[in-house]
Amino acid sequence: MSFSSEVKNEMLKVSDSARHCKIALLAAFINFCGFYDSANDRLILIAENTAVIERTVGLIEELLGFRAEILPFEGRRGIRLEDKTVVDKLINITMGGRRGYDIPPIDPLVVSSVCCKRAYLRGAFICSGSVSDPSKQYHLEFTNSGYEHAEALKNLISSFGIDAKIIMRKKHYVVYIKEGEQIVDMLNIMSAHRALLEFENLRVVKDLRNNLNRIVNCETANINKVVSAGVRQVEAIEYIQKTVGLGHLSENLRQMAKIRLEYPDLSMKELGEKLDPPVGKSGVNHRLKKLCLIAENLKGDQ
Repeated sequence: MSFSSEVKNEMLKVSDSARHCKIALLAAFINFCGFYDSANDRLILIAENTAVIERTVGLIEELLGFRAEILPFEGRRGIRLEDKTVVDKLINITMGGRRGYDIPPIDPLVVSSVCCKRAYLRGAFICSGSVSDPSKQYHLEFTNSGYEHAEALKNLISSFGIDAKIIMRKKHYVVYIKEGEQIVDMLNIMSAHRALLEFENLRVVKDLRNNLNRIVNCETANINKVVSAGVRQVEAIEYIQKTVGLGHLSENLRQMAKIRLEYPDLSMKELGEKLDPPVGKSGVNHRLKKLCLIAENLKGDQ
């Protein structure tokens, strides 16, 4: 089972005690999984996940006292509401009585309180959302068929201080979040607390691994830099030795040259500790640069 499916299954088990929150959840189910058939004045809801339809049936029964029948729809499951009284009541409580929308806008009265906003977002995610495995990437999204609803959903998410964005993908408008910390906040808002903890754990492991890789890469780069510099210095000293001899150098440079030839792999700090008297890193660096410059001048004279 994917991480996204686990999140949805957890959300489906969340129980809203307040009637207004149940209405908000049902409104999301209708807006994302249903449509109003104006020609026949009926509501039809179809979902890939049978649990969504079962939850919808339960909500309608709790709110209106009507038990809808679950029917097969082209390999999926759904409900068809044709009772005019039931349809009218549902449209009134979830859409503010507005008909004629393929995708109804979010009724402000349905999401007037914070708890109802959370319930609506949870229902929206269950029907049309997805979240990537955090060990791979950070991405949470809602797929909308209409721009007006996508914009309303984006504003609903923004009311919680989360920076959601909208893009067009094929024929759908996608409201998405890509920042890991904001996805954690979003999971918390939608009451996916177990998924939130798993997401955080995987995010910590991923961040630690990335930091470790950066440290290793940095250390490797530093080692390569030290090794390359050491090779150049040894080559320069060997050239001086072969052409004019180390005896032509001052005592300080001659001692530096011999130590470098004897210990080609040591760092500047370690080389300085081998000198008598010991010299700091800047002093070692200055002497080695001078040796390299002498070798370059000797090559230029030939």
